[in-house]
Amino acid sequence: STPGAAVSRAAPRLKLPMPPYEMGPMVMDEPARRSIIVSNAGALPLEIGTIEASRFCSASIDPKTIAPGASGQLEVTCRSDLYGLLREFLLIHSNDPLAAAVPIELVGNVTPLFAFDVQVVNLEMPFGEERSQDVHLVGTLVAKAAARLKNSALAEDSSVTLLPDEAGSTRGFRIRCKGKKAGVHSGNLVVSTGLPSPKDIAMPYVCKVAGTLEISPTNPYFNLKIPGPKVVSVEVRSSQPGFEVRGALVLEGPFAASVEGPLSDDSFRVQVKVLEERVTEENRGILGKVMVLSNDRTEPQKEIPLFGFGKLNAAKGEGTPPAP
Repeated sequence: STPGAAVSRAAPRLKLPMPPYEMGPMVMDEPARRSIIVSNAGALPLEIGTIEASRFCSASIDPKTIAPGASGQLEVTCRSDLYGLLREFLLIHSNDPLAAAVPIELVGNVTPLFAFDVQVVNLEMPFGEERSQDVHLVGTLVAKAAARLKNSALAEDSSVTLLPDEAGSTRGFRIRCKGKKAGVHSGNLVVSTGLPSPKDIAMPYVCKVAGTLEISPTNPYFNLKIPGPKVVSVEVRSSQPGFEVRGALVLEGPFAASVEGPLSDDSFRVQVKVLEERVTEENRGILGKVMVLSNDRTEPQKEIPLFGFGKLNAAKGEGTPPAP
């Protein structure tokens, strides 16, 4: 063999058990510890350098110099303020030429102190129907808590009620979305715990109510910098039989609106135009709203936001098409 090969064999060799390493039962905000054996399978002393910590975990080793054929104890401590699955990586540096920086994967399941069993509730329904979902309180402090519902942050047309306690069941709540108004309605289920910490816990929920009215584009905009008329067409249609648009009313801003239709595909077109004489020179943008009035049962009065950007160019322009 060559002298180089002999030098290569005469080296420290860091040896670890097969990862990942289970941290065992963990409780939120409480430390969890375990030991990992680090061995030196080489012919020279193994020097352990820096052990880079992760967000929730850190480690130390004793001894830092491990003789050939000997072992050391890597003492790992993890403490998480998040509940659920934990997956962290430490990075251990050594003088092993083949393992100068070795990742150590740590996994565990963190039990909450006091929390909901889901992180968010998303309820979708057609207009006029209802949907509900039950959520429960979990954690090590549930039995000590005096949970009380706070109603101040509920979504429109929704309700939250306390579930009746059953033998052996965890206290819970029922979120109900009533589907009376089309659109996306967001709320928070907020519970006072009666504990020193955490005092309150909250979980977001969303009620998505599908209507029959379709608007395109939903956020019309105008480029005020181009010459010529500033006009945008908004297509309005509905899956409701006998649909018709009855008018378009400008609620805010220097705009005018008119209605065309029904068109060949039973849709309608709302033409919105910027009234340039009402836009002052110092304006760098304009805002407004138009309301589409129709016989659509889900959204008979649909507000559409309007936005114009840039400084007004009042030049007439020739052959300039309207803004898209």
